Amino acid sequence: MRLFRTLALGLVAAVLAAPVQADDLKSGPGEKIAGPFTVKAITGEKKGTDLCYVCKFNGEARPAVVLIFTQKADENLATLVKAVDEVQKTNAKLGTVVVGVSGVAAADFDKLQETHKLTTALTIAEDADGPAKYKLNKDAAVTVLVYKKGGEISKSFAFKDTKAAADKAKDIAAAATEVVK
Repeated sequence: MRLFRTLALGLVAAVLAAPVQADDLKSGPGEKIAGPFTVKAITGEKKGTDLCYVCKFNGEARPAVVLIFTQKADENLATLVKAVDEVQKTNAKLGTVVVGVSGVAAADFDKLQETHKLTTALTIAEDADGPAKYKLNKDAAVTVLVYKKGGEISKSFAFKDTKAAADKAKDIAAAATEVVK
């Protein structure tokens, strides 16, 4: 019995100490988006205003939206956003927005925009850690939700760093292409 207990405790400790794999990382609300939230637009047509892009896209009856939450604004994020921008160029009805959380500042997005001239709006969440109802995992540097009109999530992605997100940019673009059809 003592051996069994020792083995069981050892197994639990090993599981808790194991590094999180990108495929195992979960972030986001699940089957449907978690509703409206306010952001400050740093770039795009609404630059300088506080608004709800989820509300905007719903009001415009967009057939699909790519919602990207990020804890970092760097070259890897730009790679991901450029892939989504390419999809939007041939699917004008696709809604896209990047939401900075956990310390991403307006200056970070200004610099990214100046360097890359991104089409997707770059915004900062009103709530520093992002909207609580979206259940963003603090271990996920990037969370991507690809959802259909009405809020049903067709595909979600979570990455421990922006490099991993950039490496999957083609998969995210493919998911956006599929859902906007």
